[in-house]
Amino acid sequence: MAIKYYVKAAISEFKGDDGTMKKRYQSIGIVMETKHGLMLKIESLPVFAMKEGSILAYLNEPEDKAAPAAKATNLSNLESDIPF
Repeated sequence: MAIKYYVKAAISEFKGDDGTMKKRYQSIGIVMETKHGLMLKIESLPVFAMKEGSILAYLNEPEDKAAPAAKATNLSNLESDIPF
């Protein structure tokens, strides 16, 4: 069963560094492809995020694992002298 989508819901809002309101998201499940079609697996329900008795969720496609990761830290580049 291959993961087709990650299901994420907006659970809260916060004020960013630039003063604009931003949303915080939580992964609540996945959508898998089975031999009978798509299947939704809900792993958690953020009940505190419910508004008017429902939760709106986004489907995000999995990122390509072959794509280079965001600037990983290489331990060989660390300074050998610790300043304390």
